[in-house]
Amino acid sequence: MSTNEKQRVVQVLKELNEFVHDGLEGYERAARESTDTLRQDAYRRFSQQRLAFANELNQIIQQHGGTPERDTTAKGKLYRQWMDFKAAISGGNEEGILGSCIHGEEWAQKAYRDALDHDLPAEVRGTILRQREASTDVLTYLHQLWEAANYGEPAPTGLAAATTVTAVSNTTWRTALYIAAGAIGAALVYGLVTKRIPIDRLTTTLSGLSSRLGLSGGQGNGQGNGQTKKKKNRVNQ
Repeated sequence: MSTNEKQRVVQVLKELNEFVHDGLEGYERAARESTDTLRQDAYRRFSQQRLAFANELNQIIQQHGGTPERDTTAKGKLYRQWMDFKAAISGGNEEGILGSCIHGEEWAQKAYRDALDHDLPAEVRGTILRQREASTDVLTYLHQLWEAANYGEPAPTGLAAATTVTAVSNTTWRTALYIAAGAIGAALVYGLVTKRIPIDRLTTTLSGLSSRLGLSGGQGNGQGNGQTKKKKNRVNQ
C-alpha cells in the first residue's frame, strides 16, 4: 500500500472516530441523566460498544501510520451545547433523552455511510460495515423504545430533534421561550450547515444563552409563577 493510500485510510478513520466518540459521550450522559433502569443499562451498554469501536478504529489508524483519534466532532460539541440550552428552558425528561440518542445515532449512520464512500482496503471496509450494522441495530432498538413508550408522536429526527422543545407549563413566558428556542435552534443549525457562522461563535452563543437562563454545573434553572425551579439536566448527543 502506498503512502498516499495509508494517509487516506487514516484521514477517513480519524473523521469517523470523532463521530464514534460523539456517541460514546452522548450515551454516557444519557445513562447519567436517565432515571429508567432499563434505559440506563442500554445506554451504558451502547457507550461501552462505542468505546470498543473507537479502540478498534484507532488500532487500524496506528497500523497505517496515524495517531489515535480521541476527540469529538465540532458538530457534536455544538449539539451538546444546544441540548444544554434546551435543558435550561424545558427541563430534562426521558422523552428528550431518548430523542437525542436517536438523533445522535442517525448522525453515526451518516458518518459510516460517508466513510464507505471512499476507496478503502477490503479489511478496513469490513470493519466499518460491521460497526455500521451494529449502529443500525442500536437505532432500531431506540426506535422500539420510543414506540413502546407511546409518546404520541414520531421520534424527532434531523433538524426537528435539534429544535424540538418539550412543554412543561402553559404559562405565557414559557411559551414565548419555546418559540424563541425553536427559532434560535433552526438558525444555529442553518448557520452550521451553511458554514455562514463559525462553529466557535455558535458554541459561545449557546453557552451564553444557557448561562443567562441559569444553567450551570449541569443544571438548568427557570422561573415560573415568581419562583425559581431547579431543572434536571437534559442529555445531548
